[in-house]
Amino acid sequence: MADSATRLSKLVNQRFEDNNQISSTPKIQRVPVFLHENPNFYRYCTPKMISFGPIHHRNENLKQQEHLKSQWTWLYIEEYTKQVSLYNGNKQEAANYLYGVVGDNIGELKELFAEDVVEGYSDEELIWMLFEDGCSLLYYMEHVDDQCPEELRLKLDQLMYTWRDILLLENQLPVKLLQLLSAKKGADLEYLMLNFLGMGDGTRSGTEMVILGPTRNHILDFVRSFVVDTETEENIPSQQNGGNQMPPPPSQVWQTYKNIRDLKNSGIQVKKVKNENEGTWKWHKISFTSRWFSGELTLPCYVYNDVTIYLFRNFIAYEMCPDFRNTFECCSFFSFMDSLIDDAEDVKELRSAGVIQNLLRSDQELAEFLNDITHDLPTKMFNQFLPVDAAVFSKKYIQVKFQIEKHYSNTWKTWLAEARSTYFNSPWSLLAVLAAFTALVLTFIQTWYAMHPNN
Repeated sequence: MADSATRLSKLVNQRFEDNNQISSTPKIQRVPVFLHENPNFYRYCTPKMISFGPIHHRNENLKQQEHLKSQWTWLYIEEYTKQVSLYNGNKQEAANYLYGVVGDNIGELKELFAEDVVEGYSDEELIWMLFEDGCSLLYYMEHVDDQCPEELRLKLDQLMYTWRDILLLENQLPVKLLQLLSAKKGADLEYLMLNFLGMGDGTRSGTEMVILGPTRNHILDFVRSFVVDTETEENIPSQQNGGNQMPPPPSQVWQTYKNIRDLKNSGIQVKKVKNENEGTWKWHKISFTSRWFSGELTLPCYVYNDVTIYLFRNFIAYEMCPDFRNTFECCSFFSFMDSLIDDAEDVKELRSAGVIQNLLRSDQELAEFLNDITHDLPTKMFNQFLPVDAAVFSKKYIQVKFQIEKHYSNTWKTWLAEARSTYFNSPWSLLAVLAAFTALVLTFIQTWYAMHPNN
């Protein structure tokens, strides 16, 4: 009893930090534990060739490529001395300054990582690691070129694996670090990230410096901003998806269709977003239009390849980090796609509609990928039944699914669609129907005259 009393006293008198864990600038952290424990998920979140930051710094399998970061750091310092006239080509002074600026800000930089990520490292180890990783990443972003991988002292295969590793959640460096080390004090970061994303397209095309909007937290966050509606995210909570219309109550969201083939059989056709100026790849650009004889589901188009299966899993892991305030756009999108796709035939239908380009080995592999990544999504729980303000985009997806279900369960519209599909889906079917109708009319006329010969 005494032990229980002591524990109860400690419980009621303990103090917690005034911190709700939610932040507009989430800390760089590991993949959430329950995703980490899923080997089929986590193996796509682990770097295969190179590490950046503290999480995989001591991974023995990645030590072989450490010399690359040393080379890129040396080359970056060489360019830095040319861009910053203060040093007059003195690389040692430039190196001292860059190392010193990381050291001067190490307290603030440590706060940008989760506590368990930096524990076990001394400040001196962290300063050197962030100095070298930051300089080498800036050099990589500026000189990446899939047409000329030799710029980075790499072969093409090495370039591609490194590029993919840089996108992973556990390989991120904070933008604050890159701003401190940038020759332009971060004014060029948007351009460098865009050049990285295009694998050197910005440099090859001579693109001028661009400012795309609010500064992102890191590279993965920047790439995610290309597929989500970041303007809406910055105004959470808000009422989107069809004006101020709320999602339907749970009693009205019972889903009777199983996949895209069910929808096609009921007269619903899939179309891709047509206005390229608005971004045909933006995931929130889904809509549904119901007509008398048909329905039209508009979807964004996207390429699925061996990089995206890594990228999408890391988007999901990022959205599920406990301190990242977001609208679960990626989780909601994949939950929605899972409601349309069961197997290879459904993928084939979406490929034919132009909303999917599948560069994986088969349509079945893509179907299995989309089915697999949705098992642990939070949107699997609230997309159907909980109209919560915390997940703005989930309400849009619920609304579209409700509109589809309303059309699909309308017996009259379904019957008309089936009749049109059966009898009017080709010129030959139409001619056969007309011929049958004509024969019926002629038979009626002949019978009438036989019964009324005087007339």
